[in-house]
Amino acid sequence: MWLRGWIEWEREATALRWYELAWVPGLLQTEAYARATLAGESLTADETDRLVSSRVGRQAILQRDRPPLFVAVMDESVLRRHVDGDKALMREQLERIIACAQLPAVQVHVVPANVGMYPGLGGPFILADLPDGVRAAHVDSQVRAQIVDGTADIATLARRWERIRGKALSEEQSLDLLREVARSWM
Repeated sequence: MWLRGWIEWEREATALRWYELAWVPGLLQTEAYARATLAGESLTADETDRLVSSRVGRQAILQRDRPPLFVAVMDESVLRRHVDGDKALMREQLERIIACAQLPAVQVHVVPANVGMYPGLGGPFILADLPDGVRAAHVDSQVRAQIVDGTADIATLARRWERIRGKALSEEQSLDLLREVARSWM
């Protein structure tokens, strides 16, 4: 299964660069938010519990002695999209992102809504740098996610990453926006 392979690469990575257009990156999600992302899928309660537990458990890499550099870039709409009107869930989620952004190896950036059209509208992806110098990517779609490791594909995603990151706010500006949006969920 592709996910097991990706989780291993994620665990071994020295750097992870994660761009999200529609969701909070999984390594920053609260349990309630993770559960909400799976609502409506054809999963049993046990399957949902296992997936949520796995996603939340993967976050331990951010707390280990030598965590990877983790740079998350999100579209501002991610922060403002409610989950069935549950303000408390979104406030808790924004507070989690803010707390993670304080970790030494974590950077969080937001592409503000006033940017207009930019390369990130093509969809989410994650770039992983591995200790042996290999780079791999995780690219998601409506049907399936896939691991990409071809040189040309990685180069395309790396260029796209730089263009997206160039549209995002600085860490400080992003934290200010995160705090502002968190207050709006009160």
